[in-house]
Amino acid sequence: MEASETAPVAGLEWSAWPARERPFAAGILFVSAVILGVLVGRGTGDSVLAFAAPLFVLVSVSSWLLPTAYRLTAESLEVRSLGVTRVRPWGEIRRMVVDESGVFLSPFERKNWLDAYRGVRLLTGGNRDQVVAFVEARLAGAGAGG
Repeated sequence: MEASETAPVAGLEWSAWPARERPFAAGILFVSAVILGVLVGRGTGDSVLAFAAPLFVLVSVSSWLLPTAYRLTAESLEVRSLGVTRVRPWGEIRRMVVDESGVFLSPFERKNWLDAYRGVRLLTGGNRDQVVAFVEARLAGAGAGG
């Protein structure tokens, strides 16, 4: 019986795909990338740059354009996107910031200029309350243990 009581909080998995939720914005982004490629190609006369410039822009916003899968377990959090999986143990997370787009997790106790490079953003999609409750429980547990 104890296992059934803990089963709902043992883990949480979901995926988020912001471009699918906002197809008009995604379309504008793709059209803008094509226009960028044309302008770079005409301005430089270099077809490699004409292809590379919009590609770099699209790759830089790939977490918005492509689906991202999230998995929270008792031990760690996993973020999978573009075939890459980032795993962070809860012991490394010191701070949580909840905003309108999701939850930001930082390895720093206070705001730090390295947050953008070392932190992890969880786009919550339709299960915001579950994600926030799960993360709060994990951080409270980690704080009590350490």
